[in-house]
Amino acid sequence: MSSPDCPVLLPSSFAWATDVRLVGGVLGTVGSAAACILDDTRYVEPALTWQIAAELVGDCDTTDHRCERVRAMSLPAYALDAVWACRTALIQVTDTEASIDAGSADLADLLSYCLECFHSTDLRSVIEALDRVLAVLTLDLPAARTLMTALVLSPDAVDPEAKSAFEEVLVAWRKAGVSC
Repeated sequence: MSSPDCPVLLPSSFAWATDVRLVGGVLGTVGSAAACILDDTRYVEPALTWQIAAELVGDCDTTDHRCERVRAMSLPAYALDAVWACRTALIQVTDTEASIDAGSADLADLLSYCLECFHSTDLRSVIEALDRVLAVLTLDLPAARTLMTALVLSPDAVDPEAKSAFEEVLVAWRKAGVSC
């Protein structure tokens, strides 16, 4: 179980927006399909889990594509738990060593059609994008807290401590493969 709601920083870049749109679209598609069939086991996780995860990831999108900008967001613990549950379900689909149950097989069928027809990508690419999204959502550095405090207390002021914290956050995101 995750900790209580917490603030997170989100990058503002075209690559980040592309990742969150892809992941949010896929999670939303599975959530919609699961809601239509009224069977909470058909796609491994219940429809509500897929929909909560899709909404959280959708909220991570930003329209400010200037690299020097970041956005703060309050992250509900239950929503982060939903994203992790959906990631686990997606990983199960790719696990060729394990015996795939009916729910995983149905999810694999849905995703193969959805990803091929609508997103021109594959499941591994979606999982990689989801991992980058999770790297941002779970970043817990003292520098991130410093930058968050600076953004909340004085969003227009740029003090040296905030600038240094910003650089540390950028380095951490880049190490995780997030383009920013």
